[in-house]
Amino acid sequence: MARQMFDIGCGDDYDLEFAGGDFSIVESTAAHQVSLILDGPGDYKQDPETGVGVLNYLDSEKPEQLLNELSKQFTGDGMDVRNVALLPSGNIEVDAVYK
Repeated sequence: MARQMFDIGCGDDYDLEFAGGDFSIVESTAAHQVSLILDGPGDYKQDPETGVGVLNYLDSEKPEQLLNELSKQFTGDGMDVRNVALLPSGNIEVDAVYK
């Protein structure tokens, strides 16, 4: 059974969200995945090897390198990776949940 992860909620603008006069608490797996995809190596001082840095792969002729790095980063973050795929639209499809 997959674990759910919770964090303080942030909107699309990364501003804190509030509910009932307090911080909102939201399921955060998707937000963690987005952070790992967008943030690159060196972005986290406490763990400089964390992050894919998807923009570094923009001109890559080998999308499988991106998919391998995504799987590696998600697994390293404690996720069970079932599938990571690059769709024809250019979007990344992720099926990964925390163990």
